[in-house]
Amino acid sequence: MENLPVEMVENIAQYLTTKELAACCATSRVWRDIFGEDSIWKYRCNTHIAKYLATAESRVNPQFVIPECMNVENSLNPLGEWRLSYLREQLLWSHWKNRKQVTEHLTLIDQSEPEKVRVGDNALCHFVTDNYLITSNEKRVMLWDVRNCPVYVSDPFKLLSSNGVDFCLALSNDKILIVQKTLVQIYYCGSPMNSNWSLEQNFLFDRSELISLSKTEEMVNFPLTFSNLVIGNYFVGILSSGEMHIWDLASGTKMKKVSYPGSMNDEIIKVVSSMTPPTDIVVVIQRNSMYHFFVFCFASLDFYPFTTSHDNQRFPSCAIQNGLLAISLNGHFKVFDYRTSQLALVVPAEYSVGVLTLDSSFLFISKNTVHVFNTITASFESVLLALIDPFEDINSITDITCNKFLITSHFSGEIAWELDFKLSPMKMTNLWNFNVCYNCTINKACTKVAEKLWDGSVEVISYW
Repeated sequence: MENLPVEMVENIAQYLTTKELAACCATSRVWRDIFGEDSIWKYRCNTHIAKYLATAESRVNPQFVIPECMNVENSLNPLGEWRLSYLREQLLWSHWKNRKQVTEHLTLIDQSEPEKVRVGDNALCHFVTDNYLITSNEKRVMLWDVRNCPVYVSDPFKLLSSNGVDFCLALSNDKILIVQKTLVQIYYCGSPMNSNWSLEQNFLFDRSELISLSKTEEMVNFPLTFSNLVIGNYFVGILSSGEMHIWDLASGTKMKKVSYPGSMNDEIIKVVSSMTPPTDIVVVIQRNSMYHFFVFCFASLDFYPFTTSHDNQRFPSCAIQNGLLAISLNGHFKVFDYRTSQLALVVPAEYSVGVLTLDSSFLFISKNTVHVFNTITASFESVLLALIDPFEDINSITDITCNKFLITSHFSGEIAWELDFKLSPMKMTNLWNFNVCYNCTINKACTKVAEKLWDGSVEVISYW
């Protein structure tokens, strides 16, 4: 084994489970070094999480301890950085699964006693980075350092309108995009984080040109909005009428106004974007008792010729990925190649609950089974869920948390499942101690959750 090229060892390792790989490392000193190579462990880690945990303080017990032998004479070679990254990440997931956490409230310290910070409806509660959180109440915005115990930093800016916040997103160039009705604001926050942010751009997305607004101007006649998206350098503002307004954020110019191929009596129901190229979006509208599905192409800034219509008694569930559109229908699921308008797959189901995406796969959720379809390899596998009560089927799906935990709803409440699609066969494990949060936001490193409680206060939950 020690004479094999590294590339061949890497090829062998990709067919091993993590437990089998760890067993190889425990076989001998030579095998420990061979199968402990960074190139083998790197692809098993989340790159962003690994980079964050390498420097973040471990506060949640049990804390992470580097497994190094202190006896210099008999010590083994140090573990590779990516194997350490894998161990850190597994401890993080273990804290999630076993509800090992530290919970703290956002409080302002004055001269008398701490005061809980409360946010209103449609208020900001968003992670700007892994370590910084912003909250808002009317026009006031507060910046918090949440690396350890949450600490108030500053009021980095004041919102231009008191109409609440409909959309917030951290852009890749140290900027934050905020949408209030049709009013789009882009602030530069800096790196490292500045205590005062500068307003770099603002516009009303339903207008044709940039409009200069004073910081105290109140807008009262906003049109009704439906959704907002950022796709690459494009900002997409969608009105309730179905109009899509597309802006180029790099140049600050409006690219196009597009209406979906429907009539004035149609009602827009849902908009879903693809997380992988081509970055297209599906627009679902309701006309009488029918749901109509249209796909918008950002390469041409126009709709594909494809359309499909279905009579559905329930709210439509759909997903789009790698040029394919998946739809959950009564008693079955359908997958279309919308670029060729061809039906690619039909999956029968006794009771179809919904469809989600994870990495490059569609997850078709039925009453007690998850069908996994890989949109690249076209592989298909079904996983029967180990429900304790066979009569308590899945009613609905909430979401996939941290790209790892599927949350399903049942009559008795929510259940979390750990997804492991690298195993063969695939595995989904019921997590009884999982803390299902509502009305919350999670940082990109999956180490912290900010949850808005019923009384308007905000608590920060740390898992590291």
